[in-house]
Amino acid sequence: MPPPTGHFEGRVTYQGADLRLALDLREVKPGQLQADLRFPDREGLGFPVESLSFNSPQLHLERQPGALAGNTVIDAIREGDFLRGLFTADSVQADLLLVRRGKPEPRPYRALPVRFRSGSLTRHGTLLIPDDTIRRHPAVVLVPDANTPPRPRNLLPYADLLARHGFVALVYDQRAATQPASQRAGEPALADEVLAAVKAVKGNAAVDSTRVGLWTLGQGGPVAASAASQPGRPVAFVVALSAPGTSLATVSQTQTLDALRRQNAPAAATRLAQRGFAQLQRYVRSGGQGDTAQLHETLLAAWQQPWAASTTMPRRIPTAAEIQTQLPWRDWLLDPRTDWQQVRVPVLLLYGAADRFLPARESAQRLRGAVGSRRGSAVRVYAQANHELLLPAGIRSDTDGQWDWARPAPGAIEDMLAWMKQAVK
Repeated sequence: MPPPTGHFEGRVTYQGADLRLALDLREVKPGQLQADLRFPDREGLGFPVESLSFNSPQLHLERQPGALAGNTVIDAIREGDFLRGLFTADSVQADLLLVRRGKPEPRPYRALPVRFRSGSLTRHGTLLIPDDTIRRHPAVVLVPDANTPPRPRNLLPYADLLARHGFVALVYDQRAATQPASQRAGEPALADEVLAAVKAVKGNAAVDSTRVGLWTLGQGGPVAASAASQPGRPVAFVVALSAPGTSLATVSQTQTLDALRRQNAPAAATRLAQRGFAQLQRYVRSGGQGDTAQLHETLLAAWQQPWAASTTMPRRIPTAAEIQTQLPWRDWLLDPRTDWQQVRVPVLLLYGAADRFLPARESAQRLRGAVGSRRGSAVRVYAQANHELLLPAGIRSDTDGQWDWARPAPGAIEDMLAWMKQAVK
């Protein structure tokens, strides 16, 4: 049976909430499928499918194979012009029926493999180039979150979105965040990789080398700021979603306290965690000097509790040598404002007020003072939005007590694209 190519449309319903889907399936080579899953009413949620298989009559696709959170999965059976099965978003499952409405829509960009050198290392990436009549495009290098594994799939949907709006977009692999702490690259080395990626993009004939910027999410923010602050203004602008404006120590404490809240841990657990982080910060600030008896006792007491495994509290006290040489201890107390204050190009910083991974409002306030005076720079916070500027699925204050699917924070995508297009005029 030939593969089920075509443009398919349908909707899924969960607890009375409808979600429209559009799936384009193309056979790019004999037996090789390519797919894009879109959500017509919710721009910014769609993605090019990287994990796709068809074993007649079974179709399977995923956004992030193996992901514990943020994954989207379709398992369907082909029945003529129909795809019937299950749609799964995180832990929510709904019956799926997609109907073939015609030929598949082509991707509005072409993907070009890219390779570039950074020091002694070779990095590999993919350059998405819009298929339009413009000879030279503005471009963005998407800077990976410094805490993600290599080739972070969470950036590809953003690259897809930007390419669909006229930007050449580069996504590339990076050093593994799963390496031992002693082998991880620090901010200067990662910034050098970003600048090597920028150079590679500027060398492409489809790119206007004067309009190349950086786009990043999460802990990629400090790396992007470090790269953008280098002499000669190597980039034209920076867009950062959920960039930390506080030290890693504060971010780590925020994540731990959030984990305790979600577990409904007793107040004593929160006090114990706060005491542990206060002691740990004093110890790291001292360079690993002084009496560690109280800190050892606090960490031991915390790790005797079942909730400790879901927090960012360390199991043991780092040595003085580890504080000096290993990440994250080496940079644990650094203030991100230092790098942002050196950036001399327009900056857009976007935050979700309900971010569980960093203190969003405090970060926005601190970095607003660092970049807000630059011409064209802006800092915005979106109510109820999470780390990726989404309103999560569930019952929210904007849903009148009804369950709803996840959606981008109102105005966030539009604000970002409008700002970027203005920045490269």
